[in-house]
Amino acid sequence: MFEVDGVIVGTKVVLRPKQIEDAPDDHRWRQDAELAELDAASVLRQGLDDFTHDLATEIKYPTPWVKRFGIDNLEGRHIGNCMAYDIDSISGQAEIGILVGERDHWDGGYGREAFKLLIDELFKTESMSRLYLHTLRWNARARRAFAGCGMREVGPDPRGGHDFILMEITRAEWGAQRQQEFQRTEETNSAD
Repeated sequence: MFEVDGVIVGTKVVLRPKQIEDAPDDHRWRQDAELAELDAASVLRQGLDDFTHDLATEIKYPTPWVKRFGIDNLEGRHIGNCMAYDIDSISGQAEIGILVGERDHWDGGYGREAFKLLIDELFKTESMSRLYLHTLRWNARARRAFAGCGMREVGPDPRGGHDFILMEITRAEWGAQRQQEFQRTEETNSAD
């Protein structure tokens, strides 16, 4: 992984600041009933022009409590988004989320790598000590993916008529996980 001008490059994906060019993909994904169900959201009814205008406003006038990233594959195709929101620098925590909207990039490790890059980026902030998310109890695939990134289940957290599970990771847990990954890589390299 390396970072240049706010762009984070991994082995499968690139995290980059949101761009107005993302609007058609974002709009299409937000209108997809299956993707909306996975996010416990309503299907977007807003037209593309209004949606694009709103995205342009968010990009032009960012707020300090939200960080949005586009996820591209290494060929430059926009495949999803991830974000941190409700960023609270005083308590040192934020909620995080991800969407891989392009189905041909599901189950290939793209989302997992993007999520790990997001977590790593957020924990670089000195004040950040805890990241958390809410995922639907019935979405076993998402729960496994988040657990694979080091998130642990805290317990049920029903909200808005949905059965969510609260998951979290602390800076210390993330550091320990990164150290273990580094040691495994070193052992593998020395065995070669």
